[in-house]
Order: sequence, then structure tokens, then C-alpha cells
Amino acid sequence: MDTLLLVVLGGLAIFLGVLWRRERAQLLSLAREMRQVREAAVQRQAESDARMQWLAAVAGATTDALLAVGEDLGIRFVNPAAEAFFGPVLPEATLITYTRSLELERLVSDALLSSDAEGLERTIDLNGRPCRVRALPLAAGVALALEDVSEIQRLSRARQDMVSNLSHELRTPLTSLRLLADTLLTPAGRDPDVARDLAGKVSVEVATLQQMTQEMLDLAAIESGQQVVRLVSVSLADIAAGAVARLGDLAERSGISLRVDMPGGMRVLADPEQAERAVQNVLHNALKFSPRGGEVRITAIAEPSGGRVVLSVWDTGRGIAPAELERVFERFFRGDRARGTPGTGLGLAIARHILRAHGGQIWAENRTPPDRGAVFHLAFRAV
Repeated sequence: MDTLLLVVLGGLAIFLGVLWRRERAQLLSLAREMRQVREAAVQRQAESDARMQWLAAVAGATTDALLAVGEDLGIRFVNPAAEAFFGPVLPEATLITYTRSLELERLVSDALLSSDAEGLERTIDLNGRPCRVRALPLAAGVALALEDVSEIQRLSRARQDMVSNLSHELRTPLTSLRLLADTLLTPAGRDPDVARDLAGKVSVEVATLQQMTQEMLDLAAIESGQQVVRLVSVSLADIAAGAVARLGDLAERSGISLRVDMPGGMRVLADPEQAERAVQNVLHNALKFSPRGGEVRITAIAEPSGGRVVLSVWDTGRGIAPAELERVFERFFRGDRARGTPGTGLGLAIARHILRAHGGQIWAENRTPPDRGAVFHLAFRAV
């Protein structure tokens, strides 16, 4: 009996030992898994803390709007740029109540479900402005960086318009040259009188291309700062007189009255040659869009502050569409009312850059009814 008890006890001890080792192995495996979970959580928290520290560090140094949103979509952090964009944050504010954007809330929700550590990026319209938004996941939320890309899109459209307008401006003289060359190769082109007439027309088209090329080079030189502007004290009346002298014949041929009505003694700080060119470009534009029998007038006034003198060129044309008052100074831009009018489309762009180089300003507006036409103002620094 004692022997049997010993055998049973020995077997039980062996069974308990095996069971203990198995349970111990399971406990050790569970402990390792829990440790790995804790380490992963610590790592995620460290990464989140690092991102939040980075977010806080750059928050005041960037012009982009930065926000941090929790998993409950509550606002956790905004930088001054975000407050300037959306306004101050109220207590218990959520993303939707703060930004009023369902698209932004959808982006954050997608970022919370995404496994992409690099985050998500979309372009969203916010407060009427297109913004490039990047959502970067945190341990317990999402960080948002908003960049206003309205200016980038405007420049992109301006570039597309420039390419389109340049293609249009080049197509006309090149098409004419091709037709004239083809005509010269026909039997009719062997007639001396016809050939002489065609050669004269070829010369006119080549001159147009040369003028366009030269104005493009001049504009590039002005924009890059390669063209030196030497500012001296000069009479504004002399600048206007030089421009009028150059375009007097054009006004007479066009049947347009050209009148200068400005007081003497006004002196400005300007480069005489460049300032005269700016006035001449604006004056040429006014003559081009005024009808036969119309009038173009040049006036000048000193601002009450005494800091600037404004020269104005008044025409009697069709005026400028309100939406195009700023765009008329873009290179190659042509509004609907300017379609079919000859020119390179660079004159006003050159005038704007010349005025900027002088520390001045140029702008356009429509004349007050019942008068028709537009008026261009060129502001120079007074001496």
C-alpha cells in the first residue's frame, strides 16, 4: 500500500512538474507579448510626443496653419496661423465646429483608419480658398498642416494664359509671312510691282516679330534686375513731352486729339529714359483703344501728403471689364474687348515693372459715367 502511494505521489509530482513547466512557458510567452505591446505603445507615444514637439516647435515659425486633432475629433492644438485662418478656438471645440468643413473631417477620419505612416494629402476648399492639406497620424489623433495654394493656382493659370497668348501673338505674323512667301513663289510673285509690295509686307511682319522679341528681352532684363535704373530729379512735364513727341504722328493718323494738361514745376525721382518709356507704353495703349475722333488726355496731380506725383492718361475707348483691371498688366494678356487689336501685349507689363523699379505704382480704372473709357495712373516719388 505504501509502495502504491509512493508511485501515485511520484506520478502526481511528475504531472505537476510538466503542468508547471507548460504554464510557466505560457506565462513567460504572455509576459513577452505584454512587454512587446507595452514597448510598442511606448514607441508610438514617443513618436507621437516627438511629432507634437516638432509641431509645437515649428508652429510659430511657419505661415502654414497647423492643427492637432484627437481621436474624438476634438481640437487639441492650433498655431497662430490657424487662428488667423479659422478664428480663436472655443472650449470643447471639435474639428467640424471649428473649421466648418466636412471634407476636412473626412480626411481626418480616413487618416485615423489609415496604416500609412506618411499620412494623407488632399486639396480642399477652405474659406473660399484652395488649400493643400496633409494629415499626419499621431498616437492618439492626427496632425494637420494647411497650405494656401490659391496664389500657386493663380500663377499657374497666368502661365497657361501667357503661353496661350504668346502662341496667338506669334501665329498671326508667322501665318502672314508664310502666305506672303508662298505668293512670292507663284507666277504672280515674279511681277516687280507685286514682289515689291509683298516684300514691304514681309518687312512689316518681321518688324512686328523683332519688336515682340525685343520687348520680351527687355521685360526679362527688368524682372531680373539686370537693367539698371538710375534715379535722378527730373521734370515730369519733360517725361510726358518726350512720350507725346514720339506718338504725335500716330495720334494724328488715327484722328485722335492728344492733349497735355498738367502744371509745370513738378519734379519726380526717376530714370528719364525708363520713365518716358513707361508713359509712352501707356499712352500708346490709350491711342490704340480710342476711336477716331476721340481724345486722349494727360494730367498730373501732387498727392496731399507730398510723397508722390500721379500722372494720369485718360482715353475715350470702350473701357476695361472690372474683372480685368488687374490682369491688363500681365504679359500677353488680352481681354475680350482687346481681341483683334494689334500689339505685342507686353507694353503695360513693361510699364508696371518700370514703375515698380522706381518704387512707384501703376493701376487702371474705368472713367465715371457718362464719360466712356479708362484712365491709367502712374505714381512716381516726388522730389
